[in-house]
Amino acid sequence: MLPAGYTPAAAIDLVNNKKQFWTVNLFSLVLAAAAALPPVLLGAGEKYRLFSGRQLLHLAVCAVGILLYITLHELTHGAVMKACGASVRYGFRAAYAYAGSDAYFTRRVYLVIALAPVVLWGVLLGVLCAVLPDEWFWTVHLIQIVNLSGAAGDLYCAWRTLRSPRDTLVRDTGTAMTFYTRVN
Repeated sequence: MLPAGYTPAAAIDLVNNKKQFWTVNLFSLVLAAAAALPPVLLGAGEKYRLFSGRQLLHLAVCAVGILLYITLHELTHGAVMKACGASVRYGFRAAYAYAGSDAYFTRRVYLVIALAPVVLWGVLLGVLCAVLPDEWFWTVHLIQIVNLSGAAGDLYCAWRTLRSPRDTLVRDTGTAMTFYTRVN
């Protein structure tokens, strides 16, 4: 239940607000390009041949890895929500998989919820890129690109949250977030 003295102040609706939808999806493409460019510029294209000799195996691992990553990404959001005492529901809507809740989260807690998957899986995938044999670099790095570009909505929500007053509460139902501020 929304605490007394709070009123809706702003909203993000990544399904029904077409401007927000296209902003996040264009941001996703920029993130994908930004994640793909450094290995290419640093010569990884020569050192690590895309999918090397066993192309079908690498393609299958990459495809399964991306599907697994999407599931783990949402489960990570949900685990943080549950750790904060919220009940969580999962689903797919439009172009988005989601973890949502009817709980109201403080600004600080919501930033952790929004950023936990991209940070956790970004570090893990980065370590895997560094320690696996060279032939697996692009297979894992493509999953990392999905990690970064797929977090565009989370990064957008975190940015909007950071721009809100410190006493803001956030309700994230999955593809829509409402920001509540204290009424003076």
